[in-house]
This record gives sequence, C-alpha cells and structure tokens, in this order.
Amino acid sequence: MEQNLRIADLITAYLQQRLNPDEEKELSDWLEASAENREIFRQIVNEKKLGADLATIKSFDAATALQKIKQFPQLPARDKVIFIRWPRIAAAASILLVLSFGGYFLLHKTKPIQPLAQNQIHDIAPGGNKATLTLSDGKKIILTDAKYGTIASQGHTLIRKANDGQILYNTANAGKANGGATMLYNTLTTNRGEQYKVVLPDGSKAWLNAASSLRYPVAFNGKERVVELTGEAYFEVVHNSAQPFRVRSRGQVVEDLGTHFDVNAYDDEPAMITTLLQGKVNVTDDGYSRVLYPGQQAVAAANAKLKVFADVDAEEVTAWKDGRFVFDNANIQTIMRQIARWYNVEIVYEGDVADRFFTGDISRNTNLSELLKALELSNIHFKLEGRKLIVRK
Repeated sequence: MEQNLRIADLITAYLQQRLNPDEEKELSDWLEASAENREIFRQIVNEKKLGADLATIKSFDAATALQKIKQFPQLPARDKVIFIRWPRIAAAASILLVLSFGGYFLLHKTKPIQPLAQNQIHDIAPGGNKATLTLSDGKKIILTDAKYGTIASQGHTLIRKANDGQILYNTANAGKANGGATMLYNTLTTNRGEQYKVVLPDGSKAWLNAASSLRYPVAFNGKERVVELTGEAYFEVVHNSAQPFRVRSRGQVVEDLGTHFDVNAYDDEPAMITTLLQGKVNVTDDGYSRVLYPGQQAVAAANAKLKVFADVDAEEVTAWKDGRFVFDNANIQTIMRQIARWYNVEIVYEGDVADRFFTGDISRNTNLSELLKALELSNIHFKLEGRKLIVRK
C-alpha cells in the first residue's frame, strides 16, 4: 500500500505538471515495470474530468487521502462522512483505489454504481454575481444587466458599475450638497442563487450573500454610519472613530472598531452569528454587549443570552465569500439551508435524516449534482423534482 500511496502522489504531480527530474525517473521506472502499470496510468491520465480536477489543486497530501479512505469502514453510528476537498480527494482517492486493486476496475470495465444525483433528468447550475439595486425613488436596477460606468445619480452622488462588476459610490461633493437635505437610501438585494459586492460611500466594502439585503445611505453625513442588514454579509470597514460604523440586523447592533467581520442574520437560522476576523467589534443584543477580538464569535439565539466563543474557524464562516462551501461537523439541516439559498431550491425531508454530520470543502461554482454526490457518500440520498430537492435516507 505504501508503494501505491507513493505512485498516487507521483501521478498527481504529473497531472499538475510539477514533477522534478528524480520524480520523473521514479514514475518512469514504475511504468516500465509492467504493461499493467502502463495501462492503469493511461486510463487515469486519459480521464478528462480527473485531470481537470487535479490540475487545479495547489497542493495534495496523498497520506491524508489514504487516511480518509481507511476511515470509511469505521464510520460512527451517526454516519459522519468525510469529503474534504471534494472533488480533489475523490479524484486522488480514485487513483489510490485503482492502484490498490491492480487496475481491476479499469481493466475489466466494471460499471460503477451511479448515485441518485447522477440519474436526474436535469441539473441545477450554481448561483452567481447578481443583485438588484433599489434607488431612493423606488427605481430598480438589475445590476447584471447594467452597463459599466455611471448607472444612476442620487442627489449629487454618482453610482458606478466598475469593470469588475462591483458597485461604487462617488461622494466627493455629497456632504456639501446634501448637508441639510433628507437622507437618501439605496438597498442592495440578492435573491436565492445570487451574491454581490458593493463599495459603500465611505469606502467600506460589503459582500452580500444569497437571499440578503443591505440598506444604506448614499452619503454618510451624520454622526454615525448605519446600515441595515437582512441575511448575511461580510464587511471590511474603513475605520473612523468620529463616525462609528454600525450594522443593524434583527434587533442586534454590531459596531465597528476597526474591523473585518461577518454577520449572519438569516431569519431561518436558529441564531444570529457575528464572527470577527480582524480588528475589534462591539456586539449589542437585547441590551447586552460584548466586545469581540479576532477569532471570536458572538452567537445570539432566540430567548437566550448573547454568548461568545473563541478560536472559531473564520475560514469556514467566510468561505461563501471566496466561492466555497466549508463544513466542519455540520448537520444536514445546516448544509441544506445553504444549498437552498445558493441553488434556489426547496428542501423537503422524507424520514429521519437528523443524524447526518459532514466535514468537507467544495466549490460553490459546481453544479448541484456534484455537491450531492459528495453528500451521498454517507448513505443519504436525494431526488430532484424541478426545483424541489427531496432528502431521504
């Protein structure tokens, strides 16, 4: 098995075009050892999907892949499944399994068992960078359709769509022009299957997750900068102690003290969660306040006192912003809520699926069927009917 592990590592490096001269010779010696080795190699490198998956990997730990394979027979009773870096580990595991069984499956053309997700008549594509901007007069602009350049003006504030698609506010003369005028507000809204980035009038950046909205003034002229959030957003705030930045959501207030942070305030989540990555924030909920420091998370559940947790995995929390799903022992309901928002599907449960937990990492740019194939490794099954996803054992 150790030799198979080494060869899997070499083939992975070959597909990534990162073999050094010594490794090239080592792989060449293995290929010359037998016709069977050459046939296995030919089948692996000719598999376009496998090659495409592995070519995108920055690094690969074959030992980790092998360890995960060894764990499968000892899954705990609650069917926790490991699919870390899917389809990376799946692809690498395929190499290891092929090598371990001497090419049996490839050479004998055994027909693989197809998971339910692959047998669907149709598939659902992932969400994308889309949003709707509602101006102060109620006019709506579909940002995906808007041309680059100036797309609207609010008072003396110009709203532009940059070449990279993000929305920018030019407020150079806004303070002077709007000094005593009524405050004008814009609302950025994402539906299910949408996300978007906006640069606010003060230069702060906000990434809006699916099924969310952010309401904010077109110019921050008062003593404070207040935005109102529903759903989830990640903020990188330009700190200004003379003009505090505050995020209001579901009765909670998060105040920036020089910060990068994420606020999850979906109505269908069991708690509001604020996670701090850099700087410092003050979280106030139901009259109770706590200051967060990097790596800490404030959780406000219904009818419960605000709690703070330390050493949280910020990568997992903000993975959505970077185009990934990351789960760490997450239950199936938590995962399905994220899937529903990103793929715009309705989730229906059949039977008891409450004892399923998952740890893994998969791109948000993959079709729904690819994600479901990973989840089906834990003996949970799916049926897709239109935009209704049925979850069952």
